[in-house]
Amino acid sequence: MIFIYQIVTKPLTSRLIADESCPSCNEKNSLEVTLYMRYIAMGIPIFGMGRKTSVVCRNCGNVIKKTDTSIFKKRKYSDNVAAAIKDIRNHKRTLWQLLYPWSLCFVLPVLILVFMGIAAINKKNTNNKAKEYAALLMNPKSGDIYKATWSENGMSEGVLVKLLRTNGDTMYVVRSKTKIPMSFAKEEWDKLSSDAGAFETKEYKVKKFSALKETNYADFFQYNKDANNKEYPIYLGQVLNSKCEMDLDFETIERKK
Repeated sequence: MIFIYQIVTKPLTSRLIADESCPSCNEKNSLEVTLYMRYIAMGIPIFGMGRKTSVVCRNCGNVIKKTDTSIFKKRKYSDNVAAAIKDIRNHKRTLWQLLYPWSLCFVLPVLILVFMGIAAINKKNTNNKAKEYAALLMNPKSGDIYKATWSENGMSEGVLVKLLRTNGDTMYVVRSKTKIPMSFAKEEWDKLSSDAGAFETKEYKVKKFSALKETNYADFFQYNKDANNKEYPIYLGQVLNSKCEMDLDFETIERKK
């Protein structure tokens, strides 16, 4: 989740400093002192960052005091300017301005409840999808297509695996001709076509999910033959985890309606 916030510097009040001349243009009664409220906002103010002041000549634009400069640092102000800065800081705050530094205490519980509600909804949706996937895996049908990792010769890539038929505890599958770098991004999976001509003709024997010794429906095996004509399993990997749960933004198992 992305949080968007901004730091706001809001002017509260301004006043001219009487009987004070600008050191740059010598214009009298032209210096203006301004009081600002600074806070972090996410739609509404949620955390106060204190009050700031500035002194600027309205005639020539000369900056006597920048907003972030302390009255005690970087330059010496005249007694009249220093008194004006001190006096404007006594500006009476509204009730909402008084709450700025503490508003996070009121907003945070609401945000927590909102996030908990979103998390609960997402978890429920994930559980429902996991039950749907588990039912599909335990009752495979010809034409089912699985998004899976394909590990062979030390390489793991993403492929589509299509179920042709079943015989007892064995499923006969073919894989897509095109493979993608292992990724859980929807745009990568969208590059793989599920058309009939997009799959290789070579068949692989795969254990039915219901025949696995462990209840990890995401793990199943392809069988090849080595130089001695002995069958050995090569891992055909998981896109789903062992509970058929994965917070993915694409369909993991496709079955024709």
